[in-house]
Amino acid sequence: MKTSSQYRAQAREVLQNRWGEAAIMQVVILGLVVILSAPSALATLHPEFAALTNMSSLATILILPIQYAFYNALLCALRNQHDSLWTATWQIVSKQYGQFFLAGLLIMILTALIGIVTLGIGAIILAYAYSMVPYLLLDYPELSVREAMKLSREMTRGYKWDLFVLDLTFIGWILLSILTLGIGVLFVEPYQQAARSAFYEDLRA
Repeated sequence: MKTSSQYRAQAREVLQNRWGEAAIMQVVILGLVVILSAPSALATLHPEFAALTNMSSLATILILPIQYAFYNALLCALRNQHDSLWTATWQIVSKQYGQFFLAGLLIMILTALIGIVTLGIGAIILAYAYSMVPYLLLDYPELSVREAMKLSREMTRGYKWDLFVLDLTFIGWILLSILTLGIGVLFVEPYQQAARSAFYEDLRA
């Protein structure tokens, strides 16, 4: 496995001449979340709409497949398979929305349940164990979601700490994003996910 700095260097190479497009994709994804979460905000302001309070969680689940597709678009860019992140994202999500939706739903449920039992620690471990699922579903669409989850657990065995350390190296960028009122997230998120896609390539190899 490479060092965190090497994965970040690969990520920057992937995003070269694509930073703007990646940021626009993040704007679209976040915009969809905000729009779908609007009913929950309405329920908070007006108690008579209390039945809509769970719309934020539903919005996250509905948009998660698009986020997964974007992660895979970055992987395709790493492999020089697509020039446009925008085109690759929508091509992938149009073919695999159902798979991504089911995977995201199951992972969210499992991590939530384990998180309650283990005071959050188990949820973090489980999130890293299943972190390769979106990529596996792209590379092996014949796999069921359950099979992809099992394979992701096997792939990350002994490597979850390395991925955690890679994520930690983005803490400074994330803090800087907070200082920019969140605008920096539009660039940090693609940067981090591109590094993760490079990490997946090494695990897969």
